[in-house]
Amino acid sequence: MKTLRTVVAPAVAALAVFAGIPALAQYANEFAPAKLIHQGTTSKPIAGSGKVVVQVEVHPDGSHRAVKVISSTNHGDDDAAMEIAQNSTYRPAHRGSTPITAFYDFTLQFHGKSVATTPSESSESGAVPAGGSLSGAASQVAALIRAKQYSEAKSKAQMELLSSPGDESLRQMLGVAAFDSGDYATAAAAFDKVGTVGQQFKPIAAQSLARAAVDVAASDPAKAMAYAQKAVAIEPNTNSKYALGQAQLASKQYSDAIATLKQVRAAAFADPKTPTNAKVAIDTALMNAYMQTNDTADMQALAAEVKQLDPNSTMPGRVLGSNLLKAGVDAANAKNYDAAFKAFDQAAASGDPEVAVTAYTQEAFLVAKMDKPDYKRMQAYADKALALKPNDAAANFAEGIALTGQWASSHDDGTKKRAAAALDKADQQAKAEGNEALSLQIESFTKKNLNAAPAAQSGSGS
Repeated sequence: MKTLRTVVAPAVAALAVFAGIPALAQYANEFAPAKLIHQGTTSKPIAGSGKVVVQVEVHPDGSHRAVKVISSTNHGDDDAAMEIAQNSTYRPAHRGSTPITAFYDFTLQFHGKSVATTPSESSESGAVPAGGSLSGAASQVAALIRAKQYSEAKSKAQMELLSSPGDESLRQMLGVAAFDSGDYATAAAAFDKVGTVGQQFKPIAAQSLARAAVDVAASDPAKAMAYAQKAVAIEPNTNSKYALGQAQLASKQYSDAIATLKQVRAAAFADPKTPTNAKVAIDTALMNAYMQTNDTADMQALAAEVKQLDPNSTMPGRVLGSNLLKAGVDAANAKNYDAAFKAFDQAAASGDPEVAVTAYTQEAFLVAKMDKPDYKRMQAYADKALALKPNDAAANFAEGIALTGQWASSHDDGTKKRAAAALDKADQQAKAEGNEALSLQIESFTKKNLNAAPAAQSGSGS
């Protein structure tokens, strides 16, 4: 068994790789109301001067219905106002980046036999307010955005920027097109290169940068910090500050993160429109910051609050479980195996499935690290992880090692085939996830232990 042990040890030495805390960041969604893009016309007669307010129901796809006249100072203008409202175009309301159904109160001011032109409010979707200016290429991109051809708009903007890299209006339209297509990384990168973001583009620029900052916080804290700081500079609202708190947390600026996230929490909880999932996200981020500073009391208080907000949320378990995972890894590295198993067991029971998968996988590798590995026990832990997440690369690797260890003693062909299948599945999944280091480790283990000649296996001794 000596050959098997010498290969298993490096795999277990990388315990920290498998103990990565699952991503906690969720975007704190703010409400953006429906807005007018283009005012329509009417064939109805206009009776005279007056002000009419029409309620318009705007749907997520931009379709709409003029519902009723809310108020009118000249009812002779009501029919004309309803027709104008119906013939206009609108940008739907958004919760974060998700379009939703909402009402738009359209105020029309009639003067004699004419109606005043209402300024466009939604330059975010390609309309340009009076006095605004776009280059020719940017105007073409704006037209594609208005037609909801977001992918085409993004591609055209990117192509035009190759020959006109200094066209800031074009770069901003690229940001708009990318945002509307759900490509927040491209949107943020575009707005980040703009020296001065136009007033009409600031809301969508801030949202793009904040969203991208949260998305890259775990993998690139420096970029997250740069994006979040620019988002706050453009619009210092709850979304932007939430992103800044996440970037500070990822950059290990824990005191700053706590201060920022406490401000975000106070503002969000004071706003009756803040959705529950956003409150849970903010509390979870703050819990994570408290965990990093060993503030157990505040962390547990927030965990209780999250459970009240959403009894089905696993976020508190994820934060608390991640803390236990770290304790388990520290104990394992110190060869205090009993304490490590206890911490991993507690992490697995914390209530978050992702944490449980990691904890069970950790325990499987911990068995292999012991002086006399019990490979059936190792397999039992791996089986628990795979029951929750069958395609987990690390758990399948642990399963393959456990079965290889059993085959090395029994020389049972069935066990060898099962080991090979588990290791192959682990390797394929690791490659699919882009984890080349794990893939190489799996392939090295397989070559040295499962595919080695029988003489090499038996001749190594223990």
